[in-house]
Amino acid sequence: MKWATATIGEVCEVVSGATPKTGTPAFWDGDVPWVTPKDLSDNVQKYLTDTPRKITTAGLRSCSAKMLPADSVLFSSRAPIGLVAINKIPVCTNQGFKNMVPRNGILSPDYLYWWLDIHREDVQRLGRGATFKEVSKKIVEDIQIPLPPLAEQKRIAVILDAADGLRAKRRESLAQLDTLLQSTFLDMFGDPVTNPKGWRVVDFKEVGTSRLGKMLDKGKEAGNCQFPYLANFNVQWGRFVLDDLRRMDFTEKDRKEFELKDGDLLVCEGGEVGRTAIWRGEMKDVYFQKALHRVRLNPSKSVPEYVQQCMWFMAKNGGFRDFTNSATIAHLTGVKLKTVPFPQPPLDLQHRFATIVESIEQQKARLRSHLAELDTLFASLQQRAFNGELLP
Repeated sequence: MKWATATIGEVCEVVSGATPKTGTPAFWDGDVPWVTPKDLSDNVQKYLTDTPRKITTAGLRSCSAKMLPADSVLFSSRAPIGLVAINKIPVCTNQGFKNMVPRNGILSPDYLYWWLDIHREDVQRLGRGATFKEVSKKIVEDIQIPLPPLAEQKRIAVILDAADGLRAKRRESLAQLDTLLQSTFLDMFGDPVTNPKGWRVVDFKEVGTSRLGKMLDKGKEAGNCQFPYLANFNVQWGRFVLDDLRRMDFTEKDRKEFELKDGDLLVCEGGEVGRTAIWRGEMKDVYFQKALHRVRLNPSKSVPEYVQQCMWFMAKNGGFRDFTNSATIAHLTGVKLKTVPFPQPPLDLQHRFATIVESIEQQKARLRSHLAELDTLFASLQQRAFNGELLP
């Protein structure tokens, strides 16, 4: 079905935001909700019902920020472009937004939300700027959107909301399994930072051998023996992001020195210090860069699943705080990692925990597979919805 089109500027008022002077206490900690792009990246929900930071009425009056009525569409215009939410309370935003206030009786905010969601990458390509990309108010106002009758807009939004609800349930189930794993660990071992069960504590160097990866030196790159490598951002908690790995030279000597074996742990040296995942041979001929520690455990002392979960609690509960160099960004050096105190519960208890981890990971794999199928179906449903192909 072919619908009329309109520009966003024709069906919405596009409103920018601003930030009061941060050095003026009278402008902050009031009762006016104030939104930043980070709030949207932290908020995975469609609707925004509160904000971490608030400004005062004086702060609002001191800058060019404007109050947005409930059911506006908040849209981040830089750092990054394309985060979107619908506010259910009146809010104002900082300058990282081009917000859209739909004109009553013409445009449904829920319909616009889903249209922006599917066209995020298209809008990102409209960004301009040398240092960082941004979409201007004019660019946003000129974006063309299909404009079916309001009743059809609402029908499309209801259908997409229902389909997205199925995805949300799968994500919630995954989160519940993570919570189950964490509570099981605490029940079996206690918090490794406070060690309430009184396990024997050793320096981390007794748990296994560790070393940092190869330093990237573009000046010495010949380009004739390039292989993919893992960097900090490729290592997430309990998993690896292996899309589009970067490459650098690894000589035959390097490949022996920086090889990865099944059961090795990769531990982030900087950024989120201690973030860990277990290598299970996901790829062949892949190595690791200096932003990561490779930990090869002594099998008579520890098992990977126990150490990985231990690292999670230590990272979250300040277990690395006294061992990082943090003039600007925290770093856990190779020397410091070796001296981190590490609880050593009985090996058979660690193996029991590993068995539980295996069972939970199998359940998570099934849920992730189902979620991937739902994501594919949802993307197809969005395309059909905005092409007018949804049957009544």
